[in-house]
Amino acid sequence: MFRSEGIALFKIDPKDLPGFYKITKTNSLDHPIQLDQNKVKDYLGNLRYSKRTTIGYFSDFVFSDHELDVLARDLPFALKALPKDKLLLLITKYDDTQSVISYDELTTCILWATDARLNVVFGRIKREIVDKDQTLLFDRWTRIEEIPLEQSTDGTEIVEGENFDFGLAGGVPQRKWVSFDLKNPTKYKFLPRKQYGPVKLTDENDRP
Repeated sequence: MFRSEGIALFKIDPKDLPGFYKITKTNSLDHPIQLDQNKVKDYLGNLRYSKRTTIGYFSDFVFSDHELDVLARDLPFALKALPKDKLLLLITKYDDTQSVISYDELTTCILWATDARLNVVFGRIKREIVDKDQTLLFDRWTRIEEIPLEQSTDGTEIVEGENFDFGLAGGVPQRKWVSFDLKNPTKYKFLPRKQYGPVKLTDENDRP
């Protein structure tokens, strides 16, 4: 559907997301989705994730600054062209450090709208691609694992926020599935990041 150096967007069938109709109870999709660059940032720009490490928990933004700029530039075109019977698969790779010893990091998610809500289900979040050759070949870095609605933890999850909800599967919040209210877009406002930085958490009690 769309591709650039660090972003790939694909149309997929709902059946490619296991249990989509059963879990979401979706009867129809509100597609295409009309979002401009600013609203993409408002909805997605404040999302943070936490990651379990051997020394505790680490928290940072899901999308890095420049990565978010590129996403806000390209995503509206894909959402506007999204058919009524398809979901949107987003794959990004970005090296936030940009050094000779750093790696591109992979983030994957699926987006759709129904009942005036924008849903985003994440698969991998900031997963390092240690094979440098893989990052050079589109067919390789876009070959991803299946993204399930019902998540088994891989050590990462979205940090709880005030203005979005977690999707439910069997009444249980799925902490990689976030849902935004499209009827009240003014609830969401992108916050400048200069006052923020990565937060390293050394104790489980400090988990966000």
